[in-house]
Amino acid sequence: MAELLLIISLLGVFAFGFYLMSRLDQFLEKNRKALLKGNEPREFSEILLPQGLSDSEILSEIRHFRETHGKVDIILSDGKEDAF
Repeated sequence: MAELLLIISLLGVFAFGFYLMSRLDQFLEKNRKALLKGNEPREFSEILLPQGLSDSEILSEIRHFRETHGKVDIILSDGKEDAF
């Protein structure tokens, strides 16, 4: 009788664990889809500046770029080698 009670209680524990894991799997899948939707790849914007610009002109171009593109990372390159 004690063995039967042990088997039934273990089946209950495993059934409850399976239920919890299936709910956790659903939750993680839903959040994974939301994260993938938010992290869609974006195209790079590239602006070529003419040679001989002063520091103030470069800063003005950077400010204008930030105004039109929002909060972005800006990478300055001399263009001699492809850094990407």
